[in-house]
Amino acid sequence: MRARAVVRILACLLAIAIEVRVVRADGGSAPALSQSELVNQANAPISSLFQIRLQDAYAPAFQGALRGQGNFFSIAIGMPLPQYRFLPFPQLSLLTIPAAVTLPLPLGSSTGFGDIRFVDLAILDAGHSLLFGIGPTFVFPTANELSSGQGKWQIGPAAAAAYAPRNWLFGVLAQNPIAFAGDPKFPDANALFLQPFITYQLGHGWFLRSEPQMIFDWVTNKQQLPIDAGIGRVFKIGRQYVNAFVEPAWNVSGDGPAPRYAITFGFALLYPNFWSSLVR
Repeated sequence: MRARAVVRILACLLAIAIEVRVVRADGGSAPALSQSELVNQANAPISSLFQIRLQDAYAPAFQGALRGQGNFFSIAIGMPLPQYRFLPFPQLSLLTIPAAVTLPLPLGSSTGFGDIRFVDLAILDAGHSLLFGIGPTFVFPTANELSSGQGKWQIGPAAAAAYAPRNWLFGVLAQNPIAFAGDPKFPDANALFLQPFITYQLGHGWFLRSEPQMIFDWVTNKQQLPIDAGIGRVFKIGRQYVNAFVEPAWNVSGDGPAPRYAITFGFALLYPNFWSSLVR
């Protein structure tokens, strides 16, 4: 049943994407991004740049009762929707597909598909390089292993803010999905996911970044507070823009189960002129 749900969700999202492709934005083609803007957009969780992100987080050690190594590989699609007649504000969407989730014992060392997450924000431009966004966030219980998902349908509020002075980018993405249905064998789900992000540009596409994902679980009163810092670069392979980075992290909170430390490898395909190329 869950495998069918996964197929249906992905089919619906693909159909929406295909339908949107044939609609032209009222504002026409977007102007080309500078290198500075490209680096900032590539490193923001919610971005006005169409991109496909491949990300792998490897955790060699866990705290609490967990023993062994873990790994989390995900595919994320960031898809901006320009302002249309039926959309009063530009929309920034992020679909995250946990393609392979591995947790150590005693939760089970097998690898499974995770829960799909989707967030969509309406963006308000406050001017002076300051943006705000608000919208819903969803979690679909598509995991095929008991240990790789929460087993609950979830919906809740999401909000984001970003400020980009000179070579810096400061921002935060907050989501709080709340369970409203699902498998009764699983506990209730209600947690705040707080994702601050900071990027400093070094020049020639190089950057320093920090993008920890903090979790505050309102059901168990536990929290996860990682500290991370990484380095990467936006560059071209042929005509294709890509973003690559490496980012170690250490968890400062004692609430388990959670990785004690981890390292994340990221690679993204960037499409600065995605919409304009479709309407030529």
